[in-house]
Amino acid sequence: MRRRIAGLLAGLLALFLLTGCQGKSLPQGMEESELLAQGREIVALLVAEDWQAVYDRMRADGQEKSSAQDIQDYMQALTKACGPYVKEKDAMTTGQVLDGGEEYGTAVFYCKHEKKSVVYRIAFSTGMELMGFQAEKQSLFG
Repeated sequence: MRRRIAGLLAGLLALFLLTGCQGKSLPQGMEESELLAQGREIVALLVAEDWQAVYDRMRADGQEKSSAQDIQDYMQALTKACGPYVKEKDAMTTGQVLDGGEEYGTAVFYCKHEKKSVVYRIAFSTGMELMGFQAEKQSLFG
């Protein structure tokens, strides 16, 4: 009986979390297909270990906060924990607003690595400049 209740609660929690995963609409003028295509290019550079190319694609304020070495260190730690990239499982886009009011779009990729799943979030300005990225082990609940 406990297993059934636990299973039911886990199922309801998963349903609740999945319905909450819909992103906000993209800023005016941003196209979902273009955002996903550009995001996939960044993920491809990251998994190909082309840290300098990712750094070079970042706009100036992103370059001031990090270096190609920072990107390398970040991604090598992730790869050590999650294993090499295998494939993309799902993708979505969402709109965001910085504290200063700047709108931007984020391409989100749910990817399988050999040991763990990883979520890549690639942020672009409305002018399609790479603002930054995040890659992290996917948590059990979203």
